Amino acid sequence: MEMIVPLFPLPNAVLFPKTPMPLFIFEEKYRTMVREVIAGSGELVIALMREGLEFRQTGISAVHSVACLGKIESHEELEDGKYNIVVVGLRRVRLVRIVENSPYRLVEVEMLEDVESSDDSEAMVQRQNHLGGLFSEFTELAAGIQPQTMDLMPQLDFESLVNMVAMTLNLPIEQKQALLEIDAPSQRCDMLIPILKQQLETLVIVRRYEHIKPENPGLN
Repeated sequence: MEMIVPLFPLPNAVLFPKTPMPLFIFEEKYRTMVREVIAGSGELVIALMREGLEFRQTGISAVHSVACLGKIESHEELEDGKYNIVVVGLRRVRLVRIVENSPYRLVEVEMLEDVESSDDSEAMVQRQNHLGGLFSEFTELAAGIQPQTMDLMPQLDFESLVNMVAMTLNLPIEQKQALLEIDAPSQRCDMLIPILKQQLETLVIVRRYEHIKPENPGLN
C-alpha cells in the first residue's frame, strides 16, 4: 500500500513504531506543516537525515529511505505560533519519491511489513521476558524508578517493548537507524540484548562507586 504524506526530516532522532516522540516545532514551514497535518489526518513521516548531506540541496536522497510513519497524538500551539507536539510511531515505511516541494515536502511512501519470526511462541515469550527484565533493571538504576512503577512492562506487546528499548537507550543515531531498518522485531531484540547488558553493567559500576569521593579533591 502506498500513500502521500508530509515529510519531517530530523538530524538526530529516529522514530520507531508504537513509541512516542515529543518535538518542538519552530521553523516557519514546519509550523505550517503541523497546522495542516493537525487539520487533516494527523499523519506525517519522520526520517533521519544522512550525515554530511544538506537536505535543501539534495532532497530525498539526503534522508534515509527507511523511515517511520507517525501520528500527532497531542499538540500545544504556543503564543508565537510554535508548537509542542507528541508524535506516536505507527509503522515503518520506505520513501519512494518527492511529490511536492513547497512549502514543505510531500513524499510518496510504501508500507514495510515486519517479518514474523519462525520461533515458536515459547521462545518469543522467553526473549520478551529476558529483554523486559534487563530493561526494568536498567530503568530502575538509570532513573531511580522503583520496580512497582514498572507495572506497564508486562502489558506491552513484544514489538512495543523492543522499540521502547531502542528509543530509550543512548545509542549512536546511525545505530538506531540500523535497528529501524531490521524487518523482524525478534532480530532487533537480539541486537539490543547485548547492548542493553553492556550498558547495564556500566551503570551498575557507576552506581556502586558514585558515593566514593576523594578526601581532598584539590590534590587530585
